[in-house]
Amino acid sequence: MRKSFRALCVATALAAAFVAAPAGAFELDAKSVELDHPTPWPLENLVKPGKLVIATTAKNQKETFIDTDGTLKGARIELWTKLAEDLGLEAEFVPIDWAGVMPGLAANRFDMGCEGASWTNERLTSKDFFLTRPVKVAVNVAVVRADSEYQTLDDLKEARVGGVKGEVEMKALLTKVGKSEEDALQLPGVAEARLALLNKQIEAYGTGIHAAQALLDGEQGDQLRIINEPTFVGVGGFCVNKNEPDLLTAVNFMMAKYRVDGTITEINAKWGLPDHSDLLTQLGY
Repeated sequence: MRKSFRALCVATALAAAFVAAPAGAFELDAKSVELDHPTPWPLENLVKPGKLVIATTAKNQKETFIDTDGTLKGARIELWTKLAEDLGLEAEFVPIDWAGVMPGLAANRFDMGCEGASWTNERLTSKDFFLTRPVKVAVNVAVVRADSEYQTLDDLKEARVGGVKGEVEMKALLTKVGKSEEDALQLPGVAEARLALLNKQIEAYGTGIHAAQALLDGEQGDQLRIINEPTFVGVGGFCVNKNEPDLLTAVNFMMAKYRVDGTITEINAKWGLPDHSDLLTQLGY
């Protein structure tokens, strides 16, 4: 007991000396911290052994989309492919409408999904899936036709609005203008929402800022305009199968590693997406 007590005193003294070391004696930066991880990462409940099955809408330009050659491309596709490889897995992507992503996770069809699902109380407490730590700052907006008379969100209170069925981006717009989901035109995807807006089936479309900017950069984008007032500002993460808490741990670890080593910043820059790493750090993530 005496020997153990003496060892404890020595350890305590060493710790105190370390804490009391004069400022400037040495410096550490994030990149000097070892972030080794098991490869392959031991994951027990994957939908398919050896594969990371990921649901994607493939309808968000720059994040996930189907290119003219028929292949899936985008910042999220590149990031998820690297994630799978670093976990010792092969990425398998399943294109699906947004309305089917979370039910598919609950039905054990996918290991992961969501390009960046906004954190909400309902989602954070869901028994159907896990949400990862934030990977982006989520900004939701309303898109209108360029020749529209609508300039502010208040102007939309009497307008016909819509969005992608099940998306919180549409719900955020409805909340801002005092409408219910029964009042909205709910559509299966981004392409359908864009056409509904151009064809005057709706006067405003609630979506995320990245998707909105992609619409303005795309075909007939000059006929559209973003109202310069957000409907919601929060954070968003990936969705993980509820049966795979070990995968949630792995994804959270790898996203932290990619933040530190610059992988996320590099991929976002390549695809023209803003990098929110510094802002997420300020928020404690």
